Amino acid sequence: MSVTVSNQQELNEALATFRNSQNGHWLLVTYKTPTQLQYKASGEGLESLAAELNDKEIAYYLIRLVYNENDAGFKDAVIGEAANTKDIYVNWIGSGVGIIEKGKKKTHSGDVQKLLSPHHSTLVQTSKDLNGNFTEAIIKDRSGPLSGSHIID
Repeated sequence: MSVTVSNQQELNEALATFRNSQNGHWLLVTYKTPTQLQYKASGEGLESLAAELNDKEIAYYLIRLVYNENDAGFKDAVIGEAANTKDIYVNWIGSGVGIIEKGKKKTHSGDVQKLLSPHHSTLVQTSKDLNGNFTEAIIKDRSGPLSGSHIID
């Protein structure tokens, strides 16, 4: 792995809590140094997640969402006749991140995906506008294998 985690034990505990969580729970990993990650925070809901995302940083998070019959991708999430949860991995790229930094850290995304596995789908996010594309419905739509776009912008 080309990146390390400064607080691996805290991350392991947060991942265990996340795996037993409910709809809307998220877990955020950010950079402590250019090649060292850190578990930063966990919480519930998109508003608290948006408050943690920094426009000048690249970060990674998992979010757990429950799909019901009105959601895009519902058939992919059904076990029997009941809705299921999906854990979605998202690579956050803030609008203020420079092109050189984006290129350097692009190589880390695969390592972080392995670190935060398992998850059902992978997205890239560049906007945290709660009145725009950063909604539960958009995340569910974009996380579907046939969505056409796996970017939240």
